[in-house]
Amino acid sequence: MPSNQRKNERIARKNAKTKKKLKFLWILVILIVAIIIVLKVCEIDFSKLFSSDNESKNSYSASVEEQEGFPYKIDAGDHTVLSVVGNELAVLNSASYAVVDSDDAEEYIHDDHGYANPILKTSGGYSLIFDQGSTSYRLDTRKDNIYENSTEGEILCADVSDTGSIAVATVSGTQKSRVQVFSKSFSEKMNYEIRGGYITSIAIDDSGKKIAFVVMNSENASIKSTLYTMRVRDAEPKAHIDYKGSSVLDIHFASSAIYVVGNDFVSVVTSLQKETKVLEQGNINTLAYCYNPADYLILAYSDYAGAVNSKLAYIKPNGTVKTTVEVQAEIKDVTASGNEMTALTSNEAVSYRVSNGNEEDYIKLDDSYTNIQQISSTLYAKHRSYLEIIND
Repeated sequence: MPSNQRKNERIARKNAKTKKKLKFLWILVILIVAIIIVLKVCEIDFSKLFSSDNESKNSYSASVEEQEGFPYKIDAGDHTVLSVVGNELAVLNSASYAVVDSDDAEEYIHDDHGYANPILKTSGGYSLIFDQGSTSYRLDTRKDNIYENSTEGEILCADVSDTGSIAVATVSGTQKSRVQVFSKSFSEKMNYEIRGGYITSIAIDDSGKKIAFVVMNSENASIKSTLYTMRVRDAEPKAHIDYKGSSVLDIHFASSAIYVVGNDFVSVVTSLQKETKVLEQGNINTLAYCYNPADYLILAYSDYAGAVNSKLAYIKPNGTVKTTVEVQAEIKDVTASGNEMTALTSNEAVSYRVSNGNEEDYIKLDDSYTNIQQISSTLYAKHRSYLEIIND
């Protein structure tokens, strides 16, 4: 009996030792598995995980910035023109036409116009785009297209008024040029043909009741530009003024006055017939020009072609040069608000007070900025394929 008891105790102790070894082995296995898991986890580059997450967020933010607000992405195309229609930005190039909100760049209009040589004219809340050398044109407000139409002859030039009336000069089969005026509802108000040359510039006043146009021809182997003025209801022009040896770049109504901007002169015509010579023919080299919201002329010019320095002038409709400032560079583009005029050069944009010429703002830029446009106190510029606000 005692021998059996001792035998049973030995078996029990042996079983206990076996269980203890098994328990140790299981603990060891669990530890090894745990260590392997930890090592695998440690192989993960958490910095890349977080970096990837951040990059995704940054990519999204960049995408949002490109889609909403400024800078505004301009469609690829040549010869971009900036203007204002209804206090919003109008952007035209060889590919498309867009009207965008001047605060947040929301697009009101974005069309592929399909014109080979598009020209933009704006007045008040209307814009006119015509295909120079072809027959198509369109009239828009800041948000909607009113109509698109075509002419019989190729379009030479055109203009739009604050009322939505348009004046269109075309090639005429009978004579050389025809002038037509249409109301916003497309009723014809005038149809006049003129011989002796082709019309190179046309303007209609804000009311849509007066027009002026320039006919270019040659005389004694020299160019001659002739300005004609008339009311829409007139059968014949009220007056004509010749500019021999000079080209007229633009004409523009400011109330009852007409600015005549030449390649080497500036004149103002009042009452459709009385000329005031502001800057005499041959005395300047016109570089750029624009009109402020009151239709007053802002002119950039130099004393001669190739001059290093330029001048910026604010010219009133009575022919008075109100303000002139010296700019120590060649001016590429100009823009203006009611109180300021701004010149863009190859390395800066400088704003001046129109009343006294005092410098208001100076913005350092580089030569990749090509066009500027001012609305109220905000200055916009084309920079490569974007439209930016540059004076925030």
